[in-house]
Amino acid sequence: MLAPPTIFSGPAAGERTAHRHGPARLALALLALVLLAGCATRPPVEAPPPPPPPGMERLIGQPAETALQLLGPARLDRREGPARQLQFAGPCILDIFYYPRNGQVSIATHAEARLPSGVASSPGDCFEALLQSRPARGG
Repeated sequence: MLAPPTIFSGPAAGERTAHRHGPARLALALLALVLLAGCATRPPVEAPPPPPPPGMERLIGQPAETALQLLGPARLDRREGPARQLQFAGPCILDIFYYPRNGQVSIATHAEARLPSGVASSPGDCFEALLQSRPARGG
C-alpha cells in the first residue's frame, strides 16, 4: 500500500526564510521613510495680512494705543482670551479687533463699522467721521 501524498508548505531544507518577512520589512521601511520625510518639512509660514481697508491705514497693523490716542476713550473695551475689541461711537460705530501676531503685542487686524441704525458702513469713512466729530484738544 502506498502512503498518502504529503503536502508541504514550509521552506525546504536550506532555503532562506527572508521572503516571509519581506512584506513586513518593506512596510516598516516605508513607514520610517514617511516619518523622516515629515521631519524634513518646513514649519508653516504665517501669511502676510491683507492690506487694510481704504482709510484704515493708520489703525490696521497698529496696537490699541494708536486708536485710543487718535479717537479718545473707547465706548467698549472687551477682552476674550488673546483677542481684544475696542468700540468707538459717534456719528457711526467703529469696532476694531486686535489679535497677537507672531507672539508679540496685539495689533489691529480687522475693523467693522455701522451707522447707529445698524446699516453697514465703510470702516474708513467711519474712522474719518469719528476723527472729525472729536472735540479739538485744548493746549
